[in-house]
Amino acid sequence: MTPTRKKILALVLVLLALIGSAALLVRLLIDPAAFAPIVVGFVHRTTGLSLTITGGMGLTFFPWPGVEIRGASLSDLPGFPGEPFASVEAVDVKVRPLALLRGELEVEGLRLAGLRVHLIREKDGRENWKALPIARVSVEKDQVVVVKTDGQSTSFRYLVQTAKVTDAAVSLEDRAAGTAFSVTDVDIRADDIRPGRAFAARVSLAAASVKPELAATVELSGQSMVDPQAMRFAVHDAALRLTGRATGLPFAAFALEGRGSLDFSGEANHLAGRDLSLSGTVSGGSFPADGLTATLTAAFDLDSGQGTLSCPKFSLALPQTGFSATGTAEASQLQTPPRGALSLTAPPSDLKSLMARFGSPLPSLADKNALSKVGFTLHAAFLENAQARLEAEVSLDGSPVRVTAQSTTSGPLRMTAAVAVKSLALDGYLPKDGTGSASPAPGAQDGPPAFPGQGETIDLRLTAERLEVKKLSLTGLDLSASLGHGVTEVSRFTVGLAGGSLSGSLRAETTPAHPLALRLEGKNLAAAPLLMALIGRAPLTGTAAVTADLTAKAPDQATLLRTLSGKAALSLANGRILGLNLSPEILSSPMRLLNFGLGGGDEAAQGGGSGTQVSSARLSATIQNGRATTKDLQVLAPPHTVTGQGTVDLPANTLDMRLLAHVSGVADIPVAVTGSLDSPTVTPDLAAIPAGAVTGAAGAALKAVTDPGGAAKGLLDAFNPLNLLPGQKKK
Repeated sequence: MTPTRKKILALVLVLLALIGSAALLVRLLIDPAAFAPIVVGFVHRTTGLSLTITGGMGLTFFPWPGVEIRGASLSDLPGFPGEPFASVEAVDVKVRPLALLRGELEVEGLRLAGLRVHLIREKDGRENWKALPIARVSVEKDQVVVVKTDGQSTSFRYLVQTAKVTDAAVSLEDRAAGTAFSVTDVDIRADDIRPGRAFAARVSLAAASVKPELAATVELSGQSMVDPQAMRFAVHDAALRLTGRATGLPFAAFALEGRGSLDFSGEANHLAGRDLSLSGTVSGGSFPADGLTATLTAAFDLDSGQGTLSCPKFSLALPQTGFSATGTAEASQLQTPPRGALSLTAPPSDLKSLMARFGSPLPSLADKNALSKVGFTLHAAFLENAQARLEAEVSLDGSPVRVTAQSTTSGPLRMTAAVAVKSLALDGYLPKDGTGSASPAPGAQDGPPAFPGQGETIDLRLTAERLEVKKLSLTGLDLSASLGHGVTEVSRFTVGLAGGSLSGSLRAETTPAHPLALRLEGKNLAAAPLLMALIGRAPLTGTAAVTADLTAKAPDQATLLRTLSGKAALSLANGRILGLNLSPEILSSPMRLLNFGLGGGDEAAQGGGSGTQVSSARLSATIQNGRATTKDLQVLAPPHTVTGQGTVDLPANTLDMRLLAHVSGVADIPVAVTGSLDSPTVTPDLAAIPAGAVTGAAGAALKAVTDPGGAAKGLLDAFNPLNLLPGQKKK
């Protein structure tokens, strides 16, 4: 060994001996407990809280020289006596000892183990974290300045290069709502922290809540950057993974993965997100076992100083359903009622598949392809006068529907909306036969509260150029309605129907009794197509008119019939009762009467001028609790006339009518019509017919008219106003 190397080795040994002696001297001369009053006093000056050190203090030399606190707790929050705010099992702080001896704190490194923070919201609404007497925290160069609510300030110099937190937890106990939320197993690791430079960081934690019952784990890692002086925090190329399970929610499990970059500048009040890509899946509960997956990509800039938000492009997709949408968003004046705009476009996709994947399958529809191609384009704007405006174009299986709406964005909801349809065939969207919604089980709870809520209103106007339903064309539909809390009111509606027009109004309430009021007026209605659509057959032709002013309680059909009251009137002009021929030519010959009088024979089958001409028919009825009474039934079928009066009991499904058939060339024949509405009994009063009227062709005609299954019943069935009532089945 050369002399020079011997000198270097000796120097190193001397230095090691001096360092070891200095460490031993520090151990012997410095009592770590002497630092306790300094630390306690510093915490009290800074936060106003009391720090209790339960496990003593010590000095550390590895991995750094510093001070270790073994067990400590913070308490004495104003208004929360005896409630600990925070505690820690161990704190290892890398400090500069000389600065600490001067009563100053210079932190270079920090390790925390077993940190516990307990947040409380009392039943009276007070929150313990808001009771901290700290007004402001700021960073000035390498100094952290804490200003308390009493105006006093405290500062300390930070030079943190390494931070490690293990087994930390934060709990929130909401005593007002009876719920709890906790974050546990928090691990944070960051090394080589240098202001303004990127460093590696990793965070993992577990979260759980009660009401709803929820448990989740989170892992986050990436290249971070911290510049406290500029209040800038950033994470680039971050990776996020979140998984969890739930009980009592529409889903049982969920998972979220994503990447992206976030950059926050407190000095500039700016948050930016770049290359954000998230993919999440929910499964179980109301969702399929294999889950429903959604993906989102976006970029955004949020300037809280200027109060602006910009999202130049984002896309949302549900791959399993074929649904996708792209859009843009921007907003301003975020500190006050904001202004902004949102645009969103979704190409046509299968709505039934989408709803099924969301756990809300639609009922089977008459057309299996209905709702298989639903797309939309919408533009929404938030205006400075606390108003929002929406314009949307919806493609409903190729049929365009335009929607516009304007509503308030603060205070009670006030909305005005309009829906315009060009041409739409509605039959395919009706429930498939036999798949109507099931009645709720006895004792089942009511649904959600009435929409809109108390003091809120929605005004709606619906227009349609053409709607096809049950082989009928509704043209020129114009409907104005309003929805209030528990009340739906159609102030007016008009529509072209069966060559004529139908107009009226409707009011319905969602109170338990469901009061209902209907006004209706129909003019110049073609009877045959209207009856074919309503009851599946057309026993007569002609031009019909109807008026009605009715009230009822409608929680169900039985109650509706039992409480139906009001007035109604029907009339028919220039019509024909098909399949019934009582012309003078038929009455002139028994043979013609037998061949054609009742069924019409070949003439009726060929659709020739069969049937009985009706120049006019009318009746009006007063309805009280489901019993309709008429006194002015009149049918003019020249040269014959039928008049009558009686009652129809809708809840009991029975009728009791007294008719007088004035049969030309025969006699006035009293007829009683009684029994079931589905199959009434027709009984002529033969004793009231003159004896001379029962011979020859006239006698045959008389038998035809008075046959319980013949002309009188056919005439009644043909013009039975109950044919217009839903729910009555004819045998």
